[in-house]
Amino acid sequence: MRVLKYPNLAEILAKQLAKRLEYGHYLPVQPDWVIGSAYAAITFSYEVAKALGAIHGFVEKDPADPKGKKMLWARMKIPVGSHVLQVEELVTTSGTFQEVRRAVEEGNGEPVNFLPVVGVLVHRPPKLPVDYGDRKVVALIGRAIWAVDPKDCPLCKGGSIRYRPKTHWAELTGKK
Repeated sequence: MRVLKYPNLAEILAKQLAKRLEYGHYLPVQPDWVIGSAYAAITFSYEVAKALGAIHGFVEKDPADPKGKKMLWARMKIPVGSHVLQVEELVTTSGTFQEVRRAVEEGNGEPVNFLPVVGVLVHRPPKLPVDYGDRKVVALIGRAIWAVDPKDCPLCKGGSIRYRPKTHWAELTGKK
């Protein structure tokens, strides 16, 4: 979000991802639609759609879900036979991109032809490469991040407190 809040940078990065995906390289066909998740991926997927000359759409978070994980596809209809590319700004696990697909397939009312590629700005799973079955993640940035269960963590066993970066940035970096 610290980078994508600048429209010019979001546009540049989206064009770079579109170039990397390129029809014939990773994309078997030119996408008709580009779909993103709520909320951070909306503007990024929009810019990728613009770069590819595709229609843009996005899922919304279900207001009835207290955890904020469930997504809805309700405002648009993807016509049968359209090729759909999913684009995310960040993939750590496959949870969000799986939920986006579920929501679109469930809410569209017609079969959805997702391309076998997910375009991603940053892919940071615990280990690379990752097998997502029939889906290939194509990322501009791919880095494995160290992630272990607290019961197996040598730092936790040594008394270190576990912090999430979003909510404890100052404690982790010493910066306010």
